[in-house]
Amino acid sequence: MTLPASKSISGWQGALIAAVSVLGLWMLFSWLGFAAPRGSTFDEQFMMPVVEQLADRWPALSVFWDFEDTKGPAFLVPAAILFDAGIGLNGLRFINLLVAVCSAGLMGMLVKKNWHTAALAGVLLAVLPYHTVLSHLFMSEPSFVLGSIILGLLATTGPKGEPGVLRPLAFGLGLTILLHHRAHAVVPAAAAVLVAFQRDGSPAWRYGLAAFVACTLRLPLYFEWGGLVSPEYASRYGLGFSPEAVVYLLGALAPLVWFGIPLGWSKQPRLLVWVGLLAIVIAVVAGPDLSSTDGGVRLDGTSPLRFQGLFAAALLKLPIGTQALALPLVVGVGAMGLTGLYLQLPKVGLDEQDGFSKYGWYLLAFGCLLYVATRGAVYDRYLLCFGCGLPILLVRHAPGWAVAVQGCFWMLLTLWSASNWLLPNS
Repeated sequence: MTLPASKSISGWQGALIAAVSVLGLWMLFSWLGFAAPRGSTFDEQFMMPVVEQLADRWPALSVFWDFEDTKGPAFLVPAAILFDAGIGLNGLRFINLLVAVCSAGLMGMLVKKNWHTAALAGVLLAVLPYHTVLSHLFMSEPSFVLGSIILGLLATTGPKGEPGVLRPLAFGLGLTILLHHRAHAVVPAAAAVLVAFQRDGSPAWRYGLAAFVACTLRLPLYFEWGGLVSPEYASRYGLGFSPEAVVYLLGALAPLVWFGIPLGWSKQPRLLVWVGLLAIVIAVVAGPDLSSTDGGVRLDGTSPLRFQGLFAAALLKLPIGTQALALPLVVGVGAMGLTGLYLQLPKVGLDEQDGFSKYGWYLLAFGCLLYVATRGAVYDRYLLCFGCGLPILLVRHAPGWAVAVQGCFWMLLTLWSASNWLLPNS
């Protein structure tokens, strides 16, 4: 991104500027009337009863495995301890908001060029689709985003070729916690270790070993539950083969990465055409059935749809015939945009500044591919967990016009989602 030259800032200054910028943005949202509803919404209505049950049983050790939810003890048990201490739903929401502000601060810490790029990185993270809404609620995504950023910072920044001992140890500890938060943490683990090897060479074996140990430490909970989630949800979520899930997520990815198409087109247009055509063919052959359910039953007796989010909602409003045409085209846009972003990254000799950018790209790509080996519900908001590197990729490797256009588009999506979910009287 091309910006006027100015004096560089320290990492801590960048963190403070980014955090304050996001706080200012969300204060503006509050002034405009956006606030969390009084009652439980989204997954809160399912998680709060679990939190209350765990709070009643704390400090019994069984709270770390004896509960029914798709999230792990690293997310639910701290919430239960806080709830037991008198912090209710609104307090947990406020803590989630602080977690999101910390994530924005880490974005600013990564951008040391000047104060406005640090502020921009924080704001871009805040307006990633769904992030503002989920940060104002008691949801697991904001803390997962923070964990993913921390893992990337530990493994892909610092002195090049010299990981030392403390960084891999901290990486292993952080990954262990994140794996007990959500099993999806295998994605940032794989992305971080891959970039660490590309950047540091053979000394990065320490990160690989730390990741292996962390994954091994997740096995006791896997065996206790008999799967990746608690027994009650095992029939709906787990390992499987779902190419249609990857197809759907590539389509849902389009609003996040479409700006990669004009950027990549200037470098390798033929590659983008072939990638787009291949994605369209796969979408036609293995496209998702948007009317399918995830096998669960709501409290009102209805079954939730398996594919949910902005992408599914937009497609379902179209006539059936138009859906069959629009879905493959949007999937092609997502695949081409992701490829175009990869072409923006440095190919050889990664320096210490560029490590996180490539981590962000692998995080997003691996996050989509993960779902080919799963079964169960697929939501657009899952991409938020894997899109935390996009702001850094944008401010470092995209021209100013792309940052402005994409940032404004994300802001529009944020305002749309806020108008639907952040209504105090709903």
